[in-house]
Amino acid sequence: MAGYGGLSFGGKLYDVTMPDFGQNAAHAQFPSVLNPVTGDAVSQSFKTSNLSLANTAVYGAKAGYFFTREGYSWLGLELDAFTSKPDIKQANLSTRQEFTFTPGTTTECLAVGTRCPQVGVNNGTLNVRESSLRVATLTANVIARYPGKWFQPYVGIGGGLFYFTGSGQFEGRQYAPGVNVMGGLKLLATEQWGLFVEGRYNFAYVSNFDPIFGLSGSYRAVHMVAGVSYQF
Repeated sequence: MAGYGGLSFGGKLYDVTMPDFGQNAAHAQFPSVLNPVTGDAVSQSFKTSNLSLANTAVYGAKAGYFFTREGYSWLGLELDAFTSKPDIKQANLSTRQEFTFTPGTTTECLAVGTRCPQVGVNNGTLNVRESSLRVATLTANVIARYPGKWFQPYVGIGGGLFYFTGSGQFEGRQYAPGVNVMGGLKLLATEQWGLFVEGRYNFAYVSNFDPIFGLSGSYRAVHMVAGVSYQF
């Protein structure tokens, strides 16, 4: 078992979309779609540039087991729980909205040139304020190590649940499956106590996180941690 702390940095939300915000913008551009009598419809996609996340402290604890069977002492399993607070940074995002407007009838278009079918693109910008974001993670990992007496380099990969909670402009709560990849070095001070340093990479996908924007994107972050371990 072990406890650790460190720094989470370089975090971003990639491939960002905001479908709810985009839908409201499309309704404002084509208000006739809000009247069911017209039969008008609009479809759209609303994409933005990446959202940067703040560097932050990360801390957690993990417990694991390495197999004792001869020939398998290099292989182990662990359960890891950790949390960080990578707030969404204030930014002026570039936006791109692609839309298709389909009127319920073409009579008006043919008669006076209004309510005609349209396919187009709206490019613009969107200012987002700093918003609070916390990520709590629980993963199960497979670990491969060099079972040295004093030095034990290791690598691992696992999956689990990422719990996102946000407040401010992007307010929401969501569980998302994700991936945890790591590599590190453990130094044994005694047969039971050790020190370790570790780098890890996290990935998870957030979908329709909040009710206003429908924030969606790929969460990716790098953590560098150090800690103390004890083995029974």
